[in-house]
Amino acid sequence: MKSSEPPPTSLSRINTAAYTTLQRLPVSTTFIKFLVVGGAGYLVNQFVLFTLYDLSFPSILPEKGKSFDCGLFTISDLKLLLASIVAVEASIVSNFTWHQRWTFRGRHQRRALPVRFLAFHFTSMGSPLISLVAVNVLTPAFGILPYIANTIGICLAAAWNWTLNSFLIWPKERIIPGAFR
Repeated sequence: MKSSEPPPTSLSRINTAAYTTLQRLPVSTTFIKFLVVGGAGYLVNQFVLFTLYDLSFPSILPEKGKSFDCGLFTISDLKLLLASIVAVEASIVSNFTWHQRWTFRGRHQRRALPVRFLAFHFTSMGSPLISLVAVNVLTPAFGILPYIANTIGICLAAAWNWTLNSFLIWPKERIIPGAFR
């Protein structure tokens, strides 16, 4: 007796094998998705940083290496600071979008999307601050390339992001036995 289902394609076999492999890992699939989105956000961040800091097309940003005296302290490379701020913002928007649509898609949310984005942005500020400090301290003080310093900062901030995202922004719904829904 023949099945009415079409024969499996190689793509569906790959998807099934990938899903089965993810299910066997000792970490949750949500965490794996979180890391994938974080990796994409990392690429967005690096691309924007490179585009604004290293490409030589006309820019509204100051020239590379120009310092700025703030009174209490001096910023040694104003272009690097501004480019890294824009790069961080671009990655925050990218990460929120993908977490909303993919990573935490199945988690019910009671707050409106703009409120959730603002909460995400606010709680995410620890991570960009870690990245900004890493880039703007490690590069001028120790001569580390900004892309390597940025990578160090992003790696240090991953635990911060996972904790705040999974417990504050997209928490799992708690089911209390005997409670009405």
